[in-house]
Amino acid sequence: MGDTSLRELNIVEKNQSRCFRLIQRATRTFSLNLSGLVVLTEGATGYYVLTPLIAALAGAERVYALASDSSYGSAEAVRELTMTMANRWGISDQIEVIFSREDERIGKADVVTNLGFVRPLDAPFLIRLKPTAVIPLMFETWEYRHADLDLAECKRLGISVLGTNEHHRGLRIFEYVGLLAVRLLFDIEVEIFRSRIVVIGSGEFAEQVVTKLLGAKAYVTFLFSGRKGSLRSLKARQAFRDADAVVIVEHKSHRPLIGQNGEIGAEELFAINPHLAITHICGSVDREALEAVGFRCHPNQFGTPGFMSVTTDYLGPRPLIDLHTAGLKIGEELAKARRRGLSSQEAERFVLKKTSLAQGFDKTPNRRG
Repeated sequence: MGDTSLRELNIVEKNQSRCFRLIQRATRTFSLNLSGLVVLTEGATGYYVLTPLIAALAGAERVYALASDSSYGSAEAVRELTMTMANRWGISDQIEVIFSREDERIGKADVVTNLGFVRPLDAPFLIRLKPTAVIPLMFETWEYRHADLDLAECKRLGISVLGTNEHHRGLRIFEYVGLLAVRLLFDIEVEIFRSRIVVIGSGEFAEQVVTKLLGAKAYVTFLFSGRKGSLRSLKARQAFRDADAVVIVEHKSHRPLIGQNGEIGAEELFAINPHLAITHICGSVDREALEAVGFRCHPNQFGTPGFMSVTTDYLGPRPLIDLHTAGLKIGEELAKARRRGLSSQEAERFVLKKTSLAQGFDKTPNRRG
């Protein structure tokens, strides 16, 4: 097993007792019961290794974990990591790690997640699923990306698709986003308390960050990135000049914010305040340009527009465990509805009525619960 995967194994090993307990708790909270169902999800490293284990612990008849080589580790290392944990928890006979999107076992899956190495769920992939397969999305539907999932093809094939209401009282996933900013700032040695911090972003992600930083007694200036010119205003220049750090948290707009072609250039920002620490959760920012002029940046890689540099598992296992258990619960309900003879659309309507965990693709997603 390579060094990267050994580190990832150590992450889970150090916390495996708590992980197991959190999975048991989440399974009870969401009444997840996958008995008789076959699940296809990703095989991955870090806390993402837990997803196939959650499905197996919830009684899935078979779990296929699709792994691939990546910068996080080789597919074979992922298999070793997954099966090491499965053996320890007594569920190795329910899990198989597979290495190809062409593997014929994919066609046996009742529940298919949209995670990592399973993507993209495009037409050539979708057509190989069984007619009653269902796809629970492990996020809210506004985060949908066509490049990851062909919804039109799902509709044509009769594959049910629903999102997960991350605002559900049993999840409250968005509240972890503010804590991501706290963690990143601590990582880069900005104390937050009494520090001056500029938050660049929009929407609920930015609201959560501002709320958490104010709660930690930081002096916060919020620059609304949804308005053109906000980073070049007099307010922005003064805020940058006085600030200890910047947090970028723009998850909806892909408009360039900082760097070449951005609203403000890296050199211009450096001229205003060369001492800024730059932290990034999401948003279109040129990290190389920032580093080139001398800024301290964190984390080591910035996510591309529409993707997060760090996700909630960066804080610990609970957000991932809860979210993926909830997503699998939606998959369970959809799959069982299809087995009862409901059409794909009937199954979606049934599950949306039955549980506030589920979220459809209408213009005003249901966030009750």
